[in-house]
Amino acid sequence: MDRRAKAEENYRKKFDELGLSERFEFIRREWSIDHDKRFWSRCKTCGAEFLSWAEVLKGRQKRHICPECGAASDGNDIFTRSKTAQEAAELYTQGLTYNEIADRLNISIANIGEAVKALGVIDQSRKMRCSEVANKNRKAAAEKRISEHLLTLGFEYLGGYTDKNGKVKIRCQKCGAEYERTADHLRKGNVICAECQKRETEKRNEERRQLAVQQAEVRKMEHDWYRLMHPPKNSYSEQHEAFLNRTGVCEICGKPYTVREFVEACGLKLARDCGVCSDECRKEKTRRSIRKSHRGRQDSHRYRARKYGCAYDPSVKLKKLVDRNGLRCALCGGMCDWNDHSWSKYSGPMYPSIDHIIPMSKGGGHVWENVQVAHIICNSEKGA
Repeated sequence: MDRRAKAEENYRKKFDELGLSERFEFIRREWSIDHDKRFWSRCKTCGAEFLSWAEVLKGRQKRHICPECGAASDGNDIFTRSKTAQEAAELYTQGLTYNEIADRLNISIANIGEAVKALGVIDQSRKMRCSEVANKNRKAAAEKRISEHLLTLGFEYLGGYTDKNGKVKIRCQKCGAEYERTADHLRKGNVICAECQKRETEKRNEERRQLAVQQAEVRKMEHDWYRLMHPPKNSYSEQHEAFLNRTGVCEICGKPYTVREFVEACGLKLARDCGVCSDECRKEKTRRSIRKSHRGRQDSHRYRARKYGCAYDPSVKLKKLVDRNGLRCALCGGMCDWNDHSWSKYSGPMYPSIDHIIPMSKGGGHVWENVQVAHIICNSEKGA
């Protein structure tokens, strides 16, 4: 028997097995297009011949209908009337699971459920037990994923998982601090140990303070040595006295003053003329100069791009950059903290910032290809 005759015989057997021969007659299989599997059948009511898809014979179509007179099968699921469905129901009553039945009979789990339900052999208590086991397995798999993900971030999972909105307990492997975070929050990877960040910040600040003290001592020694090697001349005292007696008009309040009065009022060690008469006027002048220098410069990146003549993309914003790259600093590898306001009400050393891979002063543009996330302190230490 050749290949075509064997395939047509298989179609005819499936047609009779599904009970379609009660109202229809199988004629032949259509061989015009090989990969489009269809067959011809004749309606016993009106005698019309029509072409149908082979999905009917596979149990994926519930009714076989004549396009001329509307005659159809009885409307029940065609697959549930097959011997395969009866075998699946018998295996289910013997205690086999859906996956085991599907592997043995080579059918889908959906067809097994339809057959069990249609033949009335479904066991509700067994269904509940299967659901409980499935939920338990899903929970165990989720806890395993969370634990593996936390290990990569330097944390240890302690338990408490219920769902993605429920809180779980975690412990920092470095300092041992315990926290409660939602599973959805852990999945996004934004996990920071506040204790470790605080200790690192304190350590860094202490090192800076010690370095500043050492540099101040070195500058004082250099200054004393210079004064020792270069004693002031007699003419210097005369010039200094003339400078202290210089008069002027205050730029803020318009009051006349001398440099000596200004130095004594401000308590300065080195005499200088700032164009004002008192310490209050000097502070007011500083405030005005700050406001003037920052007027019209709301966007410092645009200002620097114009200054250095490099490319500028206005869509590059810190929030969008964090959404693209996350909160991990590209310079030190630590996590940035949106809530760090230790320096001011706007930012702190661990606050995220936009770092240009090639500095704008060296020709690097303010574009998406040249920006990355970095701590403010790391960005300032990197400089140009």
